[in-house]
Amino acid sequence: MFFLSLIEHKLRFPPADLSLPLHKGIKKFLDGIFLDRVILNLGRCVSIYDIRNIYGGFIHAGEGAPTYTLEFRMVVFRPFT
Repeated sequence: MFFLSLIEHKLRFPPADLSLPLHKGIKKFLDGIFLDRVILNLGRCVSIYDIRNIYGGFIHAGEGAPTYTLEFRMVVFRPFT
């Protein structure tokens, strides 16, 4: 069965991708992290459905990349519940 799962994740966004629009760059980065991966007790990530909230954008001392807290929904495949 396919399910929509709500995920909250802290993301350190690379400075090289700051030239892209924020939603598009974050979705591209999330696809690289989660797509076709199995998450324990959740299932296999099929796709990122949507990004619900983006919080933060703080740059911590000694880093050149902003850190965001994301809330997004992901389509997961779970053969057994």
